[in-house]
This record gives sequence, structure tokens and C-alpha cells, in this order.
Amino acid sequence: MMQHQADAFNGVIISAQNLPEDVAVFAEKLAALLAQSERDGKQLIWLTLPLNRAHFTGIATELGFVFHNCLEAELTLIKRLRDDAFAPFVPSHTLGAGGLVEDGEGRFLAIREQGMTGFKLPGGHVEVGETLEAAVQREVWEETGIETRFESVLGFATKHPYRFGKSNAYFVCKLTPLSSQLAIQDTDEIAEARWLSIDAFVADEQQSLFNRQLVGALAGKSGLAKIDLDGNDGPHQKAEVFFAF
Repeated sequence: MMQHQADAFNGVIISAQNLPEDVAVFAEKLAALLAQSERDGKQLIWLTLPLNRAHFTGIATELGFVFHNCLEAELTLIKRLRDDAFAPFVPSHTLGAGGLVEDGEGRFLAIREQGMTGFKLPGGHVEVGETLEAAVQREVWEETGIETRFESVLGFATKHPYRFGKSNAYFVCKLTPLSSQLAIQDTDEIAEARWLSIDAFVADEQQSLFNRQLVGALAGKSGLAKIDLDGNDGPHQKAEVFFAF
């Protein structure tokens, strides 16, 4: 029998680390596990195939498995043994973070991407496992060379559809500059970085209307501060908590 374990929802998780190497053996053992799981009244079977077992995909789909989610190094499929079996939905959003960095003299930090004409806030995608605070500080430094201190979340916007049929949530964060000398690190993506007048930018109709409204509405605001909560530890610890202040 193929190595597996039960989950907390009357399902079966096949061990991705102990899959057979032979195609025929895989097909035989997977079919046997399906039959046993049906006899045991199980509802759902999870199968994750690493890249070196990607050629097993056709066998699994012929047995009724469907795609659930995909990473660079693995593909996860599921088979419902009951039509109403619940499978947690796949991630639906990507996250982006932009940094509103004001210098105290009526200016904010802006970048222009390669091939673009308008300016916008420095920022980019939040990587898997990365906090919002770390992501926006990293992006601002990569795109401008400015070191910053995270202060708060000022606002956010959502967009759908975005890439690969998912949605996107874009968070605008308030940062305090700890340096002023511009030194673009990511020159492949960023053509120019500047300290721009907030008033002039908001009034410049050559700039994106959304970016003008964003800067005009959020400059000088406080937002939601990052809070350290008592007892926020253990397996259910929150990576970040933001409350109004």
C-alpha cells in the first residue's frame, strides 16, 4: 500500500517523499489506495507530485484526480470520494506593497519604471513567508537605495482579475526615511527615482489619476500601526497585527 496518513477532515494525504519510482507500481498502488479509502468511508485524497514524479500526473488524472495548486517544485492534486467533500480553496490573492516615504519638506519618494513615463510609489510583491513590513522596506531599498523605518498601513486597494486569474491586494504603507541619497539597486526594472513635491505631483495631470489620488489622500496621515499583542505566540501566532491609533 502507498504510504499515507489521515488528516483531520476524514481525508487521506499521500506521502510525497515515499512515492514509488516505477510508473506501473505507482499506478497499481494508487488504485489500491483509492479502493481502500472508499471502503473506509474517506472523503478526499491529497496527492502531491514533486518535479521528478511529474510524469505520474496522467495516471492520477485518469483515476479521477484534479489539479488543486501548483508551486515551482511540486503539483498538488485531489480526488473527491464524495461529491460534497470539502477541499480548502487555493490562495486567491497576491499581495503588493507600496511605500509612501515623506521627507518632512513636502516631498515624497517616487520611482519611474523602465519603459514608463509616469511616477509612482516604490513597491512590489510580498514574497511567500515575508511580512508586509519587511517586503515594503526591501522594495523601497531595491528601487531607490533609501533605508526606511516602517510606521503604519495607510490604505489598500484590490483588483480583479489580476495575474493568472487571481486577485491582487495592494497595501500602501507609511515609512520614515533613514537616508536621503538615492541609489537605485534594481536598475533592470527602475529607470529613475526622485523626491517629488507632493502638491506638484497631485496637480500634475500627466501622472496616473490613481497615483495622484493616493498620494493626495494619504500624505500626512497616520493609518494602522503595527502592534505587538500579549500572548501572540505558539502555533497560531500572527505574523503582523495592525490596529488604528
